[in-house]
Amino acid sequence: MYTTNKKKLFISIIAIIFSSLTCIAYAERVDDLIDAQKEVKKNTQSKKEKLSTQKRELAETRDAITMGKKEYERTCSLCHGIDAKGNGVYAFELTIAPPDLTLIEKKNYGVFPFSNLYKIIDGREEVHSHGARDMPVWGDRFNSESWLDTNQRNSETLARGRIFELLLYLETIQK
Repeated sequence: MYTTNKKKLFISIIAIIFSSLTCIAYAERVDDLIDAQKEVKKNTQSKKEKLSTQKRELAETRDAITMGKKEYERTCSLCHGIDAKGNGVYAFELTIAPPDLTLIEKKNYGVFPFSNLYKIIDGREEVHSHGARDMPVWGDRFNSESWLDTNQRNSETLARGRIFELLLYLETIQK
């Protein structure tokens, strides 16, 4: 009888130890699940924030492209044409025909030369590779027009913004 009680006690102790280990393993698993849920929630919030930022940036880019198109129509289309193919109403009066602006990227091996075009449009810095200056110096004009909207210090920023928006638009019409 004493041996039977010992066996029962031993089995009970083993069962208690096994139950304790099971509870500990379960608790660790629950903690892991809670941590995983927190991580999923954090990632979901992070993805939502990232998506929100991307949507806002896309809307801002669309606005900039729209403003660039308006700038193009107002300042560039007279020579380069509404379709940007170099057939504007003043094109026939020019000694050198305006280039087709829809082929800029194609002529540059698939790369839109943003910085170089910025300098050409701005015109205040001579671009030796561009050759003779046949195009108006838009940087000065944009800068002086900006004085009407703001002070001298901010007019340069506005002039740069107009050129930047114009370049964003030109980038969208590449073939």
